[in-house]
Amino acid sequence: MLLPGMVFLAGRAEAQFQKGTVHWGATISAEGTLSNFETYESNRLKTGVHTITPSVQFGKFFKDNSLFGARLLSSFNYNKSDLKGPNSDNEYKNNNTNLSLSLFVRRYKFLGEKWAIFLEPGINLSYYHGKNTSDDVETSNGYGGGIYIRPGIVYRVSPRFAIESDLNVLSLNLQYYHMKDWDNFHFSAGATSGIQSYFGLRASWYLTQSN
Repeated sequence: MLLPGMVFLAGRAEAQFQKGTVHWGATISAEGTLSNFETYESNRLKTGVHTITPSVQFGKFFKDNSLFGARLLSSFNYNKSDLKGPNSDNEYKNNNTNLSLSLFVRRYKFLGEKWAIFLEPGINLSYYHGKNTSDDVETSNGYGGGIYIRPGIVYRVSPRFAIESDLNVLSLNLQYYHMKDWDNFHFSAGATSGIQSYFGLRASWYLTQSN
């Protein structure tokens, strides 16, 4: 399930975004799976995985069609499994929280009255906290950071309403992660196995500031 982000801009409704225009927006996505099946020796395994990912962003155009912004992204992941049967009675829970702050610049270029494209380079910092419970409770903490660049496209349905999308299929992303027992560098160039990871639509509103 994906609820579209809302982007509010205060400025004139022309084929460009004016200097001084203020931007803010929010989006939230959620997904989950449940399973219940029989395993070996008449044991029954029940699993549940749920993820909620809200984000909020804001910014200001420091010149026409050029925006400086910040985005706060959080992700909450809940996993639970129960294995019960004649010789088993085990429960496992895993909860993960990830918080990420990104600072970015966007440069828009209009291709007419309706269409525009943008390029967004940015940096991000992230914090991770995980908690696992089975026989004992185990927690883990970590942090990360990186740089990215991705394009996007905007279609203005009306002067006040538009649909936009990040084109992740054309993105570049370099990230570093540090946990207690390991460090990891990760590089991606937009290639992914899921079509939903390529494109994510947002509904956008452009509101003219009253005189």
